[in-house]
Parts: sequence; C-alpha cells; structure tokens
Amino acid sequence: MSSTTATETPTANPAKTSLIRLQAVVTTWAITGLVLFGAAWALGLQATWWQRILLALPIAGLGCLDSRGFAAVIEIRARLTRALADLDWVQNPLAVAGGAWLLGLMAPVGQRLAVAAVIALVAALYRYAPHAAAPDGGAR
Repeated sequence: MSSTTATETPTANPAKTSLIRLQAVVTTWAITGLVLFGAAWALGLQATWWQRILLALPIAGLGCLDSRGFAAVIEIRARLTRALADLDWVQNPLAVAGGAWLLGLMAPVGQRLAVAAVIALVAALYRYAPHAAAPDGGAR
C-alpha cells in the first residue's frame, strides 16, 4: 500500500518550481532587452561595442535582483510580461532586430524601412488570409 492517504495533497517539487521561476525571469528580462535594443535598431541608433555592453548591464542587473526575490523588481517583471504580450506579433521582429543591434549589424534607413514593410505585409497576410483562423468565433 501507498504511504499517502487520500486526503493528502501532493506537493510540488521545489527544485522544479525554482527552475521554472528562473526560466521565467531569464526569458522575460532577455526578451525585454532584445525588444528595447530592437527599437534602437529600428531608430537607427548606433553604439560601439562597449556602449552596447553598458546598455545591457541594467537589464542583467534587474534580472539578478529579480532572481534574488526583490518585490519591486518582481512586480516590474509581471508588468513587463503583460506589456510584451500586448506587443503581440511585433515582439519577435523587434527581438531579432535587437539581437542584430547588439551584434553591431546596422542597416541604412532604406533597408530598415523595407524590412518593416515586409514584416507588416507578412503580418497582414497571416491576419487576413483565407487559411487563417477567423477571430471572434468565426465573425470577420
């Protein structure tokens, strides 16, 4: 027979819960940084390698404070998670552009506008294409 009774509830593995929390912390702060750096790329802001590192340090610091359990930083992360979700499809291209900016890959303004136009076109195709799921229960 089992050593547990029917009235006992199984407890979550604390190590697994801690790992999931750490993944959430790292993911949220990393994506936030990449989206912010993507905005810098889209605006054409240029920085040397050491300036890019200095700009990444506050985000890394907030991630460390978050992992240590500072309540104010945890609240900021919760709000950032909602803000990133509100960005919807724009989040991924901005994060990719942020990675390019961190690597120092800049493009002239014409190429940045062309990339933005392609992203908008692809998003519109996915939104309005006949194969896309209809929003709001089938109403178009």
